[in-house]
Amino acid sequence: MTNNIKTACLFIVSVFFSMHGVYAQKIDKNDLFNTWHLDKYADEEDYYKVPKIEQGDYINLKEDMTFELKTEGEIGKGTWMLNTNGTYIEMKHDDGVLEKMYIVHATPRTLVLMYDVDEYREFEAHYVSCK
Repeated sequence: MTNNIKTACLFIVSVFFSMHGVYAQKIDKNDLFNTWHLDKYADEEDYYKVPKIEQGDYINLKEDMTFELKTEGEIGKGTWMLNTNGTYIEMKHDDGVLEKMYIVHATPRTLVLMYDVDEYREFEAHYVSCK
């Protein structure tokens, strides 16, 4: 009977890990080379319009691994990298500020990020491209 329990547990664990693999999205940095325009915010319950001060905000991720962004009217520049397993983007601004953003979802037309900052962690930022 002990072997049956072990076999059942092993089966459940293997099904769990195989299901996780089905939903995991592999991100290729080549898919991120684009200008991404802030479209909306979302939380678990709803979508929200971008505040007036953030209208026109964007992130331009370039092939030379540099970026330019506009946030609340301010332009920023620096370098960026995609971590090895493709789950977050790390941006180092020219002034030394380091920003980390988890990739929730990415397609050629949409990029959904979750900023690794306490005040924004519960929100997703939805970006769209013009490609």
